Order: sequence, then C-alpha cells, then structure tokens
Amino acid sequence: MDFIARLESFADRTLIQADDASVHRYDGVLELASAFARADCARRLVFCLAGNTPGALVGYLALLRSGAIPVMLNAGLPSAQLEALIAAYRPAFHWLDRQRAGEFADAREAASYADHVLLAADPQADYPVHPDLALLVATSGSTGSPMFVRQSRRNIAANAAAIAEYLAIGPDERPITTLPLSYTYGLSIIHSHVLHGCPIALTAKSFFDRGFWDFFRETAPTSFGGVPYHYEMLRKLRFWRMTLPSLRTLTQAGGRMPPEVAQEMAVEARQRGLRYFTMYGQAEATARMSYLEPEMSVDKAGSIGRPIPGGSFSLEDASGKVLDEPEASGQLVYRGENVTLGYATSHLDLGRGDDNQGCLRTGDLARRDADGYYYITGRLKRFLKLFGHRINLQDVEDMLRTRGHDAACGGHDDHLVIYLNDADSVHANDLKRQLADTLRAPASAIAVIGVAALPRNDAGKLRYAELESLPGKTLA
Repeated sequence: MDFIARLESFADRTLIQADDASVHRYDGVLELASAFARADCARRLVFCLAGNTPGALVGYLALLRSGAIPVMLNAGLPSAQLEALIAAYRPAFHWLDRQRAGEFADAREAASYADHVLLAADPQADYPVHPDLALLVATSGSTGSPMFVRQSRRNIAANAAAIAEYLAIGPDERPITTLPLSYTYGLSIIHSHVLHGCPIALTAKSFFDRGFWDFFRETAPTSFGGVPYHYEMLRKLRFWRMTLPSLRTLTQAGGRMPPEVAQEMAVEARQRGLRYFTMYGQAEATARMSYLEPEMSVDKAGSIGRPIPGGSFSLEDASGKVLDEPEASGQLVYRGENVTLGYATSHLDLGRGDDNQGCLRTGDLARRDADGYYYITGRLKRFLKLFGHRINLQDVEDMLRTRGHDAACGGHDDHLVIYLNDADSVHANDLKRQLADTLRAPASAIAVIGVAALPRNDAGKLRYAELESLPGKTLA
C-alpha cells in the first residue's frame, strides 16, 4: 500500500502532537503539497534539512506527495558541508528552517509552513532524473558525505507495509520520535505509522532531557524505537522503574546489540507485558530486512530474527556459493521489493535505473541457526591480522564491553588500536595485557588511546572513519 496516495482518507486526523504544544492534521500535508506543486517541485531535487519539528515533517511528506525528490539532511549540517553537497547535487530547492534561510540570500521564497520555508535555489537545474527515483537518504554514518542511497516510491511503500504488518500497527498506535528524520530508521517509523493515519508525538528532545519524559506522559505514546546506544542510555536512567502506562512496544535496530543486553531488555520487557522487537536493516534496503518477534526475544537474544514479510535471506561464501546447511556462516544476502535502486554521489547518478535488481549483498557476516534465525557476527571489512591471526574487530569491541569498557577498535594488520572512552584510564596497562593474552599477540602490537568521547552520529552509531583523527593520549 502506497501511504502517500492514501493521505486524503486521513485528512481530518491528527498527524503531529509537537513538544511546542502545536497540533497539525494530515490535511496540512495535502495543502502544502499543492503549494509545492504550484512552485514546480515535481521531479525536482529538494534538499530537506530535517530536524524533528512540525515544519520538517509536514514538509517532507508534502514533498513526497507533490512528486518532488527530497534529499534528507541533518538540520544542523555545517554550512561548508552543505555547500559541498549543493555543488555535487545542484538541488532546485531547499526546504529548511527559516533561521537558516539567511545562508541563501539570493534564493526566492516559494512556499512556507510553520517555521520552514521553500527556497528556489537553482530553478534552471536540468539533468536526467529516473522516473522511479523518489528519495535520497544518506548511508549510515555519512552525514556530509556525497554518498546517498536512491530509493523508489515502490521501495518506500513495500517496506512501510511490511513493517506495519509485523508490528501489527493500527490507527490506535502513537509513536514518539527518538531518532532524527534524516536517519533511515527514523523515517521508517514515520512511514509505517502514516500508512495507517496514526498521530506522531514529535520531539527533538533526548532521553536525558527531563522534558522528554514530561512530553511522553502528556502525549501517551504507545511505542518508541532506538539503536543500541539508546538502550544503554535507558539502562543508566533506570528506565524499568518508570511508570509509563501507555507504552506497549519497544523496537531496536541500527546496529548489533550485545546479546547480554538484548536478553536483559527482552526479559524486562516481558515481565512488564511490553513487546520488544529486535530488528535489522540498512538504508540500502530502504530500512529494515528482518525482525525477531517478542515471543523469541529471550530464547534467541542476540539474533536479528528472520526476514520481513516479502523478503528473503541467504548466506554466501567468499566465492558466491550459497550455503544451505544448518549453522552455516557467510555473507548475508537479502532479496525483496525494498532493496533500493543503488547509490548516488552526485546529480550525474540521478538518471540511473535499478542497479541492484532486488538483491542486496549486505557486507555483514552472519550465521543461521538450525531454527532459521540469523545472527550478525561481523563486517566483511572490519577485520585485521595480528601476526597471522585474523581478528574480528566487532568481537573485540563486544569483549571489551562485557568487561565494562566503552571502546572502539581500529588499526591495521599487526597493529590493533583501542580507542577508550576514558581519557585518563588507570586500567589501560591491564587492559592491554589481557587483550594480548586473549588474542595471542605480543603486547607491542596493541595500543590503547584514551579519548574524551567516541565519535557518534545523530543515531548513536560510531563513526569509525573519524577514530584516527581524534585527539587523544596514548595510555598503554
């Protein structure tokens, strides 16, 4: 079901309850879409600097409705990075908070809604755009990078319908925003609820902001989603002691949750009558590819579950051979209507067709157990060799986490670097010796660097590409 085509049926319903006390209906999307159509947005590229505000969300949905092609960007993207993206993509319009409109003094205002304005940036922009292209979303951790995923309307509709099906979303559901609209997981939550005309409790506040929980109790949402980092935050906040009677469903995606944390969350949720879904996805598959149903969340803790409705998984070895046997391990390959068209790095790629043809080689290594449940075991490229021993950096990070360390791993062959989120740790030498023993490597091959904070994107994911440039102190 294409939710963009069905918006009229929800016209008189509430779309947004915002933390600024404003309320916005679905018919606001329809009216703004008409304004965008008059501004000649159809089949034109629109940079959408999207924060979790009513103007950003209503504008995004209206752009889709009008046939424009939104390019989802973080609302706080620095000007220099934004200028580089403008040079690469030559957007015809910008949809952004009025406070940033001054950065485009020569642009003409073509429409507005709430605190947002549509600026005509380059009305003469003329380059081929494929008829199936509907949306550009940044790849994970690439804010400011010119690489985006090209998504079609069919991709968006298929994934929204599959997610709504396995989560059993109906019109009585009300999610609260815990993820940015510029992030594919945050968008998928919006899509799967708009499909059924649900209201959205919209806020940019974080779990650590008391105002978030005041707003939560005021709007009575039934669900929220988070990445592993968010659930670590909730543990520190003693979330399970909170009284939140409206809450029914928790979802987790956006990275591998340590199995012991996943099990703790599943057990706590079950004891309180909450549904806890572990999910797996990538922007290259629109959003999600698998889910672990609540009934199995304890017994299969650490698993990403099984494919979403309409999708399928397989495992391949290094030569591309399909691995069918139980307990097989290999690269995870996904097939489904939500597999996107491919990548873009500039406006020159927007005329490309479907590069993927419904098949995505995820780059993740996984194993399948005898019951058909899948477990992510690492990334193809997150390996190095320490004096002949192949080391999975994800395994090292997981081991460090179980020992109470917040750390990220990098380096190159014969040199492992541990970036410790503790600039003055007194345990660095002990940590180095323990790792050398565990990994059967000389201590000289391991360095421990203390940093003030590990780099994360807005969704809490580590930015591994930035580790080497971090200011830090060699502790061991």
